[in-house]
Amino acid sequence: MNRLSCTLTRIKARLLESAGLICAGDRLPWLIIVVGVVLRLRQYLFNRSLWLDESFLALNIVDRSLSELVQPLDYSQGAPVGFLMLEKLAVQAFGNSDYVLRLLPFLSGTVALFLFYKVARRCITPESVPIALGLFALSEPLIYYSSEVKQYSSDVAIALLLLYAVIGPIQSGNLTATASRVAFWGILGAIAIWLSHPSVFVLAGGGASLILFDVTRSKWARIRRLSMTYLLWASSFVACYFVSLRGLGKNDLLLDYWDGAFMPFLSVDFSWYINAFFGIFEHSAGLSLSGIAALTFLVGFASLFSRKRETLLILLSPVFLALLASGFHRYPFRGRFLLFAVPSLLFLVAEGVQHIKNHSSAVVRTALVGLLFFHPLYLAGYHLVRPHTKEETRPAINYVRERIQDGDVLHLYHASQYAFKYYAARYGFDDDDYVVGVDAFDWGDYVSDLDKLGGEERVWILFSHIQPEKEKCFLTHLDSMGTRLDAFESTGSAVYLYDLGGEASER
Repeated sequence: MNRLSCTLTRIKARLLESAGLICAGDRLPWLIIVVGVVLRLRQYLFNRSLWLDESFLALNIVDRSLSELVQPLDYSQGAPVGFLMLEKLAVQAFGNSDYVLRLLPFLSGTVALFLFYKVARRCITPESVPIALGLFALSEPLIYYSSEVKQYSSDVAIALLLLYAVIGPIQSGNLTATASRVAFWGILGAIAIWLSHPSVFVLAGGGASLILFDVTRSKWARIRRLSMTYLLWASSFVACYFVSLRGLGKNDLLLDYWDGAFMPFLSVDFSWYINAFFGIFEHSAGLSLSGIAALTFLVGFASLFSRKRETLLILLSPVFLALLASGFHRYPFRGRFLLFAVPSLLFLVAEGVQHIKNHSSAVVRTALVGLLFFHPLYLAGYHLVRPHTKEETRPAINYVRERIQDGDVLHLYHASQYAFKYYAARYGFDDDDYVVGVDAFDWGDYVSDLDKLGGEERVWILFSHIQPEKEKCFLTHLDSMGTRLDAFESTGSAVYLYDLGGEASER
């Protein structure tokens, strides 16, 4: 009995020791995830006003029925049909508010942290995982778009989910095309296409990679079985294309706006490719020292190429497909449109950092990590205290609502009308309660429009999404017309009260 008791005691001690080691080893990644969640939650709870681009999409979501969201959107907007419908269902279930509209992006940004950790453990060395996870958690673009009424945060989460579904079986060596797995992959990919535009690149890249692996190993039976998966993906994409994507490809306004983001097929000027390569690190991943990020990426590429070529191909093939699509003017290769590729880039950056650390002095290791993390850490800390905000139109509207009198005229600068329309009902304004200024290229047209207000004793002028120099021109002309009675300014928005019925207006 004593011998058995001693044996059980030793086993218990070893189990506790092992558990302690496991907890110690896992503590840092989970701490990083908590930090990432806090940063995203802080930005979400700040509840900034919707800015112009968000209000475009919000008006489509709020004003349309579920069936109408399938039709081409107003204001030259483009978003996945599934994303729009989930947003609409959230509004119907919980009511129309900024919090509700941003709930799906926030949840996507939070879930992405956990998915990133899972995928990272399967793609890169264990020592590289905290580096990659730290850069992902602190990434300013990822934090910001986790509270934007746009689909880019969910693009990241869906891309990670698809990578997890494909890379997992490859890494475990259990890439068997059972009926259940074929059905799972097929359904998952078919649904993802309707929820995220760049999921097409992830699926096409992953599917092509799997076919290539099987061809090189003469696994023809598995190719035949997985062909049902690929057929389901293709069918879903064709349906999505005719329902939604085809209209985006014909939107000349969008194509013109993003003209510089399309790869120039026939150009001999390599500056576009250089700018795009470094820009994806700076503007999409949030790594301001893009040169160092690019260097570590290339080192990580070489490291992963020597050890896990299959994984490397699955990670990067979606990026190259997105680049190819940009060459056909079908997908902008810039900024937020490449957020879905940030996880793959950070995996290689972290792998490169770890490889350099293993072959350099302590000074070089410390400097490298410090340079990569300095700017993300600084911005994360800064925005933890002062969250992102663009155009605080809501306080300006509220200011007018509390002070407007019967007979007052409310004049909206043309770009401010969309956020105002979204918030109008919330503050008790009807369509007849305001007038919208002209949208013109010639300053004389603006002057003529403002002159129509002459003779009115109380005119409120609301500005948002306007360049400061242009706003000054408006105010200078209004000051020449009458007397400024009141003013209220907030970030990116302002409202002024003028008396345009006095002597100044007669001059």
